[in-house]
Amino acid sequence: MQQPYRDMMLLQTWFSPAFPTGAFSYSHGLETAIQDGLVTDAASLTSWISCLIAHGSGRNDALFIKAAYEGDDGANALCLALCASKERWQETRELGQAFCRVVNASHDAGLPDGLAYPIAVGRASRKKNLDLNATLQSYLQAFSATLISVGVRIIPIGQQAGQDCLISLYPVIGKVSTEALTATLSELGSASMLSDLMAIKHENATPRIYRT
Repeated sequence: MQQPYRDMMLLQTWFSPAFPTGAFSYSHGLETAIQDGLVTDAASLTSWISCLIAHGSGRNDALFIKAAYEGDDGANALCLALCASKERWQETRELGQAFCRVVNASHDAGLPDGLAYPIAVGRASRKKNLDLNATLQSYLQAFSATLISVGVRIIPIGQQAGQDCLISLYPVIGKVSTEALTATLSELGSASMLSDLMAIKHENATPRIYRT
């Protein structure tokens, strides 16, 4: 099988909703944003996710994937240290743990315990010699799709609106993925404080549907 096709098949497997990381059970603070009326329709959902990818946790995750892909041994500790809340830390640790367990069992990746999710993705991608740009785009698309599914369920918006939201995010996903290829961890940063505050507020929310 030719390399590009093998890469895409493996990435589609890793970031498929059927891949058992349990990503569907995390909202990244979006559940609280919806409950507080900050995200109310497809347009505001698209704007919220676009901000995360361009200026927040999505962009930072892309930089961490790249650093892990290139073998930066200190990236994991920094990734965990920069989680803005208890639930963000929980989310990246639990997703990383689940991803490592399955990739080790199914693909003999040999990933260690205790990896943050983007670090695990970067290391696994390197071990399988996958294209970095394709990995970044696939990760950010899956990140977006997971949050869109939260909006589809609890705003709620229809499934067609969810698809339109994802398609409208393609340009920002492509732009951030491309920029991450030449970026370093010195360029980490976030301008999505409202999302961080919603993740913090979610820790004490009752009742709630999502783990974060």
